[in-house]
Amino acid sequence: MSPVVDNPVIAPDRELEDDKKAGRIGTAAHPVPALWLVARKEDRWFCSCGHEWNTFDTGGVCPACIHQWTSTECPKCGGWSAHSEWYAQ
Repeated sequence: MSPVVDNPVIAPDRELEDDKKAGRIGTAAHPVPALWLVARKEDRWFCSCGHEWNTFDTGGVCPACIHQWTSTECPKCGGWSAHSEWYAQ
């Protein structure tokens, strides 16, 4: 007879759920798992031309000067990662 194993219960991340409900979740998550972060709609990045915007709204392209940013700075840790690595697979 095989032992009975209860299925684990995974509790939701309350802060993440609140952010989802409030529309603060963007499309990207930090590519380094130890520094997990979800970009929020109100997060802003600055282009070298001086324009301020949410880089995930445009796939890393500055809407003012059309510069394509291939790397994105983490607003939490300041580290840089390839922009494409921020998107869920």
